[in-house]
Amino acid sequence: MCYSATLAHERGLLSDQEYRRLLNLFSRCGLSMDHPQFNEDILAQGTKAILKTRDGLLRAAVPNPIGSCTFLNDVEESELFAALRKHKEVMKKYPRNGAGIEASVDSSDTGYTMNAPVEKQANGGVDAALKKTLINDDATNGQANGGLGATNVDGTTGDKKNAVQHAAGPDQDTAMSNGSANGVNGHA
Repeated sequence: MCYSATLAHERGLLSDQEYRRLLNLFSRCGLSMDHPQFNEDILAQGTKAILKTRDGLLRAAVPNPIGSCTFLNDVEESELFAALRKHKEVMKKYPRNGAGIEASVDSSDTGYTMNAPVEKQANGGVDAALKKTLINDDATNGQANGGLGATNVDGTTGDKKNAVQHAAGPDQDTAMSNGSANGVNGHA
């Protein structure tokens, strides 16, 4: 979705403020904004596959404005690649270079998977994951480290003045302008 936002921004469909707002939200939530394997080859392969299944139309959904979308059919490969290069540059300014926290790729709905069904996984599958009390070393007793009022692993308590300001600057038009939401700043 963040790449789609970059494409929309490059096309002038999202303002700078809307674009930053969307990226900042994804980043604060720890969602994947980019992936090292997302490159021009993968983009070209995916676009070719999409064109085969959509009667030769791209139908690329892009935000226009936030909360609505426009479907683009007239995007040349060179424009897709230019937007990807811009996207990769923008992601360098975000925590983890835009990588998500605990991100995973599940291709089970594509028919091209080697994953065993959850109930057959030797490690207990979903049930085992739900039983974890410490996930990614960033939470204890259900509270994330560094959050307002949260107890960190080292016993300290999060404080608003210690919240990490977002790499791209705070949103000026939202209630989350201090870089934290619901007591969690979302950054390492």
